[in-house]
Amino acid sequence: MFESLKNLLKHFTGSEEKTATATATATATSDPVLAPEPLPASVPDGGSQKAQSAAEEKVVQYITLSNFNLGLGSIGPDNRDDIDLQIVNEMYQAIAAGLFNIPVRGAVPEICVDGRTNKDGTRIEAPCAAGGTLSIVYGGDLGGNSAAADINEMQLTTQTINTLKGKGHSTGVHGDDHGSCGCGACAKAPTIYQHIAERISDIASLVSQLGINLTDSEKESIVQQAKNRLSQADFFAEDRGAVLQTACGAGALYEELVGKHNELGIALNTKTGTTVDRSAIRAKYGPQYDMFVVDAWAFGNAAKDINATGNEADEQRIAKAITLQNVATASILGHGSLRIIPIA
Repeated sequence: MFESLKNLLKHFTGSEEKTATATATATATSDPVLAPEPLPASVPDGGSQKAQSAAEEKVVQYITLSNFNLGLGSIGPDNRDDIDLQIVNEMYQAIAAGLFNIPVRGAVPEICVDGRTNKDGTRIEAPCAAGGTLSIVYGGDLGGNSAAADINEMQLTTQTINTLKGKGHSTGVHGDDHGSCGCGACAKAPTIYQHIAERISDIASLVSQLGINLTDSEKESIVQQAKNRLSQADFFAEDRGAVLQTACGAGALYEELVGKHNELGIALNTKTGTTVDRSAIRAKYGPQYDMFVVDAWAFGNAAKDINATGNEADEQRIAKAITLQNVATASILGHGSLRIIPIA
């Protein structure tokens, strides 16, 4: 499944990689990808069609949440007055070219997509997903299709972390310096389940554009599981911070992030064994320039290692559910103007 995603992203980015590499180290290009270019009047019909095709490919490359009626939150470039759009454009191109990719230890999501850093300006260098290891907890729950009503979120968190530890994986969660539950994917988990149940068609449409197709039965199964958990009175912990404490008690590493959310896009990374260096992005462009980072290459690894049945169809559904949880989290927290920047 994720090999098809990687191949599709290469189609979007491959022809522009050299150009992006060059422009990322120079002055921002005057050829913006934030909107389609007007076509010059002097271009003949054949040239006009080629130019239009190139412009459309750039727009597809940087699809936004609003293209799919998603993005209910406030984080995104259209809500910012402290950024330069040319710098944003330069940043997008450099990220798409992989210039900020760095090697990581680990093979499953461990830290959050959150663009913020620790007090010293760093992050643990590990694969990223919405909520860190909690993405595996929620994706495994939604995709695993367990009908068990005798397990709650806290128990499932402990169970998942123990399973991953047993496979030799590091796990992690995060909070921040100004709240009891500073992780949006954790704090908003019930809302994210509800969003998946209500907006599965829009979310599935977005991921299909990235080469991940859900069957009707997969969508029905995931939606039903979300509804089951929402109707299970004791599944979600009332104290959201307690979920983070439970994860840490089971052995997850903890990061305390600082500052406010300045993310301007979603870096969708399919380069195996790497993540995106947020500190390097801030150092180059300024502290107000951040990105969400989704290391999609790690989702299949996580699905395989928590799949209790060993059935390939179950593994695929779990991997897709992890993907949906990431998209739904972005939609709840992020503004419709958030762009998806593929790294192939």
